[in-house]
Amino acid sequence: PEATTGSPTPASRRRNSRTPRGLFMSGKRHEVRVDRSGAGRRLDAYVARRVAGLTRSRVKRLAEEGRVTVDGRPVKGNTHLRAGQIVVVEVETRRPVLKPVNVPLEFLYEDRRLIAVNKPAGLAVHPSETLREPTLVEALLAARPEIRGVGERMRPGLVHRLDKETSGVLLAAKERVFQRRMMQLFASHRVLKYYAAITSGVPRRRSGTVDTCIVRHPAYRQRFTVAGEGRRSITRWRLVRAFGDRFALVVANPITGRTHQVRVHMRHLSAPVLCDKLYSSRQRLFLSDLTGGSRPAGETPLLARQALHAVSVSFVHPESGRFIRIKAPLPADMSAVLNALAAAFPR
Repeated sequence: PEATTGSPTPASRRRNSRTPRGLFMSGKRHEVRVDRSGAGRRLDAYVARRVAGLTRSRVKRLAEEGRVTVDGRPVKGNTHLRAGQIVVVEVETRRPVLKPVNVPLEFLYEDRRLIAVNKPAGLAVHPSETLREPTLVEALLAARPEIRGVGERMRPGLVHRLDKETSGVLLAAKERVFQRRMMQLFASHRVLKYYAAITSGVPRRRSGTVDTCIVRHPAYRQRFTVAGEGRRSITRWRLVRAFGDRFALVVANPITGRTHQVRVHMRHLSAPVLCDKLYSSRQRLFLSDLTGGSRPAGETPLLARQALHAVSVSFVHPESGRFIRIKAPLPADMSAVLNALAAAFPR
C-alpha cells in the first residue's frame, strides 16, 4: 500500500513554545509499509521516495529528533529496511504568517492591475509547510504591499506559478477581480507561454506535440509521469539546436498547465531538462564534462539547477484589451552553458 497520512497528534495542536514568532506548528503522521523494493535500502532514501514533500535530509533530521520509528522502535536515518516493516514518521510542519522580505526583484512590466517579474532560479514562489526561506510573494509584499489580501492568504496576487528552480516571467495581480480574470485566461488556454529548455539528450524529431495524461508517480511521490489516464497535458515543442547527440536547446509551448508538465514531457521525449534533479540522471554540468578532460580539483559547475526558463507570456489584457507580450532574457547560467556547448560542439 501507499504511504498514508493520519490526523495531527494532540501535542502538535498546541503552540510550540520554541516556535519563532509568526509561525504556528501542526503535525502529520506518515505510515509506510516497506515493500520488496525497499528491502535492504536506507530508511531516509526509501521514505523520501515514498512520501511526497519529504527529502532525504529531512527524514534523516527527523530520525535524529526521535520522530521516526520502525515497528515501533526509534531508528536512525541510515537504518537498512526489511520488507514488511512499518515505518512511522511524525512531522511537525510550519504554518507561516506572510511577512514582507527585502529580496531584489526585476520588474518586467507593471500597470495599475498587473505585475510581471523575472523570477530568479532558486526562489520558491510561495511558502509551504516545510519551507524555511524567503519566497517571491514575500518579496512582492515588500515591494508592492497592495497585493496583500488579493486571492489566497498564502499566495497573494499570484496568477500562476513556476517551479522553484525554474526562472523567468511570473505574473501577479494587484486586485482580486482582475486576478480571477487572469486566472480564467490561463484556465481557458488563452495565454501563450514559451519556455527555453537545455536538454540532456536530443529529441528524435525537429518539432512535435506531446499529448498525454500525467499522474503522480506511483512510487516516487515527488515526481509525475505519463500514464494512460489522468489529467490531459499538451505541450508543443521545437528543436532550436542540437549539440552533437548529447545536448539540445528546445523551445516548449505548454498548452495546458500541469505540475512539472514541460519537465515530464521532455523526459517522455528521452531528452530530460538538463540538471533536473527529479527527471534527469545528470545533476550538475561541469566544463570538463564537455572538453573530455579530467575534472580539475575545485572546479565549480557551470549549472546545478534545471535548465528551464520561462521566456515569454502573451495574452490580451482583460481590462485594456491590448495584446501584451512580456519577455525575460535568458539568465546568465543558461547563457554560459549555451556558450560552452557551442564551443564544444561547433556547427
